[in-house]
Amino acid sequence: MNEVMFQSVVKKLQEAKDKEGNLLNMDSIIISQGTDVFKHKFKNDNTLNDLRSISKPIIGLALGIAIEDGFKIGGETINIDTKIFPFFKDRIKITNKKNIAKLEKVTLKHVLTHTIGYADGLLFSKDIKDKDPYTLLDFVFNYDIIYEPGDCFVYSNVGPYILSALIQEEVGVNLSEWVRQMLFKKIGIKNFEWKNYGKYCAGATGLKLLHEDLHKVGEILLNNGKYAGRQLVPQHWIESMTKIQVLTPTMYDEKRVFPKYGYGFYIFICKSGNYYIDGTDGQYLIVLPAKGILITTFGHQSDMKPITECFKELL
Repeated sequence: MNEVMFQSVVKKLQEAKDKEGNLLNMDSIIISQGTDVFKHKFKNDNTLNDLRSISKPIIGLALGIAIEDGFKIGGETINIDTKIFPFFKDRIKITNKKNIAKLEKVTLKHVLTHTIGYADGLLFSKDIKDKDPYTLLDFVFNYDIIYEPGDCFVYSNVGPYILSALIQEEVGVNLSEWVRQMLFKKIGIKNFEWKNYGKYCAGATGLKLLHEDLHKVGEILLNNGKYAGRQLVPQHWIESMTKIQVLTPTMYDEKRVFPKYGYGFYIFICKSGNYYIDGTDGQYLIVLPAKGILITTFGHQSDMKPITECFKELL
């Protein structure tokens, strides 16, 4: 990676058009490789931007730190095989009794991999706009669970919301504060916002960061859990996050630059080994591990496919 290659990518982003024939509405891009960092702002602002679904792996990183530290809830040390339902059964009203048998099998791993057993993605903005946000936890626990936990990947906002509620109820702090303590404080992220869905932090979305701070998060993934030379997140946890835990056939499109072949812990993984997270309207965190390249973008671009087309020369 060098300045010439970076400026070539920038030029492509400036000239590319979306499916409506409009120039891309991008805010900024950062690409790093080793100690080389290249930045470009398409707009003269430095504001917090909503990461959308890139919020998800940030929870995953914080959780990895906590588990390594012997994270306990209700006296029980948590791991990926920990059953989730016991922490909620006395806090929610189960009206859909058919769900109970499957809920009793749901583990933390199922929550991290969108394999709880739903046939539909839930808690997206279109789903909840007319719902009382203070009833969302009851809603997801009573929504029909069709498949056996672990059998079927269905992308959703449910898992991070369940984790958000679990942290708040058992630890006693909002997820945003918990992530600040576990992760953000340790890498110098001070300026952020994270919206609530009712009583609980949204978790899966609604986190706003500065672009440079998002890139810090990406550095942890790229460097196998290290930040500024310190092992912040256990390497084995990063390997689990970035290793295929479940295939994603319903989302796979071989024509895409980064086809969604599989899923780790809140991260999409390509056959090539490249992995990434995308957030609605042009937010990307892309890692090319074989080349040691990290790409992050901010934007307000609903048609996101042309963005990644501009990165082909980096592959």
